[in-house]
Amino acid sequence: MENVFSDSKWIWLKNSRVNQYVDFVRDFAAENIEDLTLRISADSNYAVFINGAYVYGGQYPDYPHYKIYDELAIGKYCKHGRNRLAVLCSYTGEDTSTYCLAEAGLLYEIVGGGRVLAGSDEKTLCREDRCYESGRIEKISPQLGFTYHYDSTFEDGWMNAGENDFTASTVLDKRCTMFPRPVKLLEQRDNRDRTLIAQGEFYVPQKYDTPAETVANCFLRHVDITAAGNAFAPVNRLPQAAGYRLSSAQTGVYVLVDMGRETAGFLSLDFEVPCDATVVAAFGEHLQDLRVRSFIEGRNFAVTYRAKQGRNVWTGLMRRLGCRYVQLYVYAPSLVLFDCKIIGTEYPVKELPVTVRDGLRHKIYENGVHTLRCCMHEHYEDCPWREQALYAMDSRNQMLFGYTVFDNAKYAQANLRLMSKGLRKDGLLELCFPARVAITIPSFSLYFVLAVIENYQFTKDVAFAAEMLPAVQKIVQTFAERRDETGLIPEFSEEPYWNFYEWKPGLDGGLIFRDFRLPVQYSSCLNLLYLLVLQRLPAFCAAVGVTPIGDIAEQELGLRAAIERDFYDEERRLFASVRKNGVLQCYAQLPVALAVVAGCKLQERETLLRALKEDASLVTVSLANKLWMYEALLTEKGNLDCVLRDIDLTFSAMAQKDTTLYETECGANDFALAGSLCHGWAAVACYIYNTAAKGLV
Repeated sequence: MENVFSDSKWIWLKNSRVNQYVDFVRDFAAENIEDLTLRISADSNYAVFINGAYVYGGQYPDYPHYKIYDELAIGKYCKHGRNRLAVLCSYTGEDTSTYCLAEAGLLYEIVGGGRVLAGSDEKTLCREDRCYESGRIEKISPQLGFTYHYDSTFEDGWMNAGENDFTASTVLDKRCTMFPRPVKLLEQRDNRDRTLIAQGEFYVPQKYDTPAETVANCFLRHVDITAAGNAFAPVNRLPQAAGYRLSSAQTGVYVLVDMGRETAGFLSLDFEVPCDATVVAAFGEHLQDLRVRSFIEGRNFAVTYRAKQGRNVWTGLMRRLGCRYVQLYVYAPSLVLFDCKIIGTEYPVKELPVTVRDGLRHKIYENGVHTLRCCMHEHYEDCPWREQALYAMDSRNQMLFGYTVFDNAKYAQANLRLMSKGLRKDGLLELCFPARVAITIPSFSLYFVLAVIENYQFTKDVAFAAEMLPAVQKIVQTFAERRDETGLIPEFSEEPYWNFYEWKPGLDGGLIFRDFRLPVQYSSCLNLLYLLVLQRLPAFCAAVGVTPIGDIAEQELGLRAAIERDFYDEERRLFASVRKNGVLQCYAQLPVALAVVAGCKLQERETLLRALKEDASLVTVSLANKLWMYEALLTEKGNLDCVLRDIDLTFSAMAQKDTTLYETECGANDFALAGSLCHGWAAVACYIYNTAAKGLV
């Protein structure tokens, strides 16, 4: 857009630091308030207030070379005459799986009546925020980065008036190419199904390194809600106007709140304490430990709020949490709880009509749809609780499933565009987007190519396909150049590569981080994924009107022959996963399914399909790759019932127990007790019900 930010400059404090929170204020005059617009961009995040009222928060994750700004209508928050713009910003200051390190900064302009009323420059006043703790603190997870500590006793009303401790902003020599937000703004939803399900006293015998670990190891004593002096109710719903009154002779009071279902959004508290008190809010997806699992192998699933004496009403707008349960540990002798909730932040997407008549399958479908919704915000997320990261493999599933569930093709395109901005010098994509991670997974770049091709198949959007073509061609060329004298692509042996295919023995890639080269070995999964790309690429290129680089047909024939020669076990009549030193290893469903979908050993298809259905010796596919299994089975008429039965067996228990679908079948106990119970890649039933089984379930 022409002239956007032409009179504005990037600003910040004179000195930035890791995990820094900064307040910015600017008073401006407005006469005609109806058409006022705020354009804003920040590194790393922002929350906007006009005259003390919250407007919006949430910077679109981006790269320095692909910087996104938002346009916010602010007229309804303004009055004629003087107004105050207040912006709370946070700066991550280091690479994570959800953020790519760049220089700190805030850029904004207020536009009305065809002119700029105020813009970011040295006239904007700033200071380091007094309530949020800046600097290095514990992290929620390596993917999400820092948690937060907020101290309400330092609040001074800066969003409404006053300039205490503020100084002129420093103008930065920060250069970015600006783009408007490619997706809609998120919408806030208030969850009305929350209930208080447990409460009592807690005792801390030992203080650990972090608040999350301390409360994970404290002693809990349940106190019946009526024994604590509250009126009996079959269900203790929140909000409660009179409040639930609790007291403790131990370290403090705890309360456990069920949001009713998996929710992603902002923590919001309303309670009263008799003195200033620390509150640790742990968040999680299950109660298998009879409490929220707040500390897992160095991860800290908790935030800290320092309450002031009296009534506290507060919302943490700078960090989205994903959970079903919130457990508050209040270091005070008594508490009156009025409310504790997660204000849902949802992407506004239209759900397509669907008819699933069977009761169990309808519940599986509903849980799949809710899982997909929970994993859609500024971009797709693998899970809302532990990582909130955009991966090419995970999101390829989410896109494909979503095409049949939502009217979301443009949203999918925005994700693919963001991924394409993460193309590395080695011709592969980053592990996550936007991010700069020490390793990447080669096969995920192939999933990106498949996702681009599938987006065109669903949208027929030639312009977008052409936009993605350079990234597609670069990735395909990178893999083509790695084929050796065997006609195959060896696994990537160098240190920065993790040869992961799925969370199963022999297919998980071994060590994620290593400082040595791997010996030469070959994976059928990698070569089969590349074969699928070669098979689908010509039609895609023809639609865009370009000729593929090299002879794709010749490459495909040669690769197919090499795969059949080197991975097919004539004795077992199966495809193996690995060939190392001429020896076949690891027999699993995934390479067999990929081979069937790719049309390898067509004369043996019946035998291969029988193995997928009956051979108990094969390593089973994970939830992430059920799609390949089902697509393989559906190449033969009559296998739909088999697919539907497998969906019933796989997903019925989790659908009846929870509101979302799991990362793996092991649920919360996988990954050393850090398994996600809400993972977008698992919603395959939605896709099958809406395609192969449409009208039949």
